[in-house]
Amino acid sequence: MKISRHAWLVSAVLAACATPAHWEKPGATEAALKEDSEQCRIQASLAPTPQRNAPPPSGSATVTTGILSRQEQLAVHEAEQFQKCMTGKGYSLKR
Repeated sequence: MKISRHAWLVSAVLAACATPAHWEKPGATEAALKEDSEQCRIQASLAPTPQRNAPPPSGSATVTTGILSRQEQLAVHEAEQFQKCMTGKGYSLKR
């Protein structure tokens, strides 16, 4: 069923950014990770949201935009912005 697969995608993306322990950066302390995560959460929540009918960016996880609800689209967008911020600060997701 497509909807459950899309719901899984949203859940996976949100889980990846919701737990700071999944992020690592050589030499970063736990306090620095916590501070950077909070800064990225704030930045992601304030990021301009895509317009409703705008096509998804190329290579984006939001390829399923037409099927996701607006709330799910916004959650995915915010998660993507969080991940971009953390990556920009030199962090990577633990495998």
